[in-house]
Amino acid sequence: MRTPITANWRRFVSPAAAAAMFAVVAFALGGCGSGGDSSTATTTSSVAAPGAPTNFIVFRTPAATLSATLNWSAPASGGAPDTYEIYRSTTAGSVFQPANHLITVSAVAGQTNYDFIDNAGLTAVNTYWVVSAKNAGGETPTAEVMYKPIGGPGAGDSGYGNNFSAALVFADDIGITGLALDPAKAWTADLTQIDLNTGLRPVAGEVTALAARTPAVTVLPYLDPTTTFPLDGVTYYKQQTASTWQGQWVAGASENQHVNATWGDNLVSQNLTVNSVIRIEMVLSKTLTAPMTSYTMKSLYGAQENEIQGTDGTTYYNSTAFVFASNAHLKIQKLDAAGNPDGSPLYDQTLWMGDGPGFFAAEVNVAGNFTYGFVWDLKSQVMPGDVTTGKAGTYRITFSLDGTSPKGTSNNTLVDTVSNGTRVSDTEVYIDINVAP
Repeated sequence: MRTPITANWRRFVSPAAAAAMFAVVAFALGGCGSGGDSSTATTTSSVAAPGAPTNFIVFRTPAATLSATLNWSAPASGGAPDTYEIYRSTTAGSVFQPANHLITVSAVAGQTNYDFIDNAGLTAVNTYWVVSAKNAGGETPTAEVMYKPIGGPGAGDSGYGNNFSAALVFADDIGITGLALDPAKAWTADLTQIDLNTGLRPVAGEVTALAARTPAVTVLPYLDPTTTFPLDGVTYYKQQTASTWQGQWVAGASENQHVNATWGDNLVSQNLTVNSVIRIEMVLSKTLTAPMTSYTMKSLYGAQENEIQGTDGTTYYNSTAFVFASNAHLKIQKLDAAGNPDGSPLYDQTLWMGDGPGFFAAEVNVAGNFTYGFVWDLKSQVMPGDVTTGKAGTYRITFSLDGTSPKGTSNNTLVDTVSNGTRVSDTEVYIDINVAP
């Protein structure tokens, strides 16, 4: 059975750009590529190392830009692989080395053919890939394969985005791409009645493509039988494939939305340095009086930024919903030793000011949850002239709700509680983070 596999969390406002900061994961040195002769397996035990994967090709992902599909078959010799390791570089001749490791794909017993869709921060330059087969006995790579991704700035989406899987309230009836919700439409499984202004999957092109299938797809969820992933005897359908579903949403402008604010765990659980790329997330949520339909999600493989999740198609009633308010505002300030702002803000942004890393956005992550997101490349940060203390030190990250949004709507979202950080008022919270040298 052919199993396409995709990587990287995706955002709806800027799918490819935000992923760019997270394309390479840390990789343990034991049993990995050494950058030497790519026809030679590394051997670490008496277990027979697998041979190299066969029929390895890289080609354009259908209907996508700045993306590439890798396809290979199981080794024709050697021991059975436990995993396939994917490496990528824009430099030819030395792809098979730890610094270029992209992701680990589990080998499935009896499966002979694999796809992997790489949309993690690709640019339109010559790019080189290697796939290796690995078990306890060693790791054997293919030869390098070159492909130049097609597309560039303004080229549009790069493959499939994440499906929204939870429950969502659009606080001021504005979708996450800035379009006003259609007052004549509501959440539905009928593809002909989907409100595309929400910005959730499916998007217009996907609806058209599904309607053109034989037989035509008319209702959600569409669970593509060619994109299954077996886990513990259950068949799952992964994010970032043709499979499409959508958790329940409602328009919320008719009443005030009282919410809890939560900063992303990575701001409090990671050791941050001046060389960090910092992922900032803010989640607004509320307890529901009437539960809403959500899709059950499962982590399938990978970890952190390379985690992939999917659904088996089952639903449940969710007692909590995410809340999206288009009045959201993000500000980042460096603090001096006395805890006061050290010069002008590094960032001071509303939504829809721009696209990609360095711009505040509304996103759906790989778990199918809604979040406000920002990719802060501190290691490349140019500090303003009025900041005197350098990059190391304390930063204040402030999330607020403006009285009027960029779309002209009045704020009706009030922060009653905060899970972490500090609540200043019903429209402002902040968190202070420490950055080491």
